[in-house]
Amino acid sequence: MSDEPQPTGESCLRCHGALHTLGETDLRTGGSRGAWKLIFGEWAELGEGTMRVELLACPRCRRLELKLPDRS
Repeated sequence: MSDEPQPTGESCLRCHGALHTLGETDLRTGGSRGAWKLIFGEWAELGEGTMRVELLACPRCRRLELKLPDRS
């Protein structure tokens, strides 16, 4: 993720303010939680995957949005 948010030229879906990118990160998907994690430990995480997303922030209403990154 970047240290300094950069304007994207896109508008916030809620307040229509200018969105700033915070960079890309991996979002964990799948896997197990709760009792399964206690019983099986790390084996419960075998079904886990990751999805690359871009974090967008609105400095006006302080909301975060997720977006799939552009792949050229």
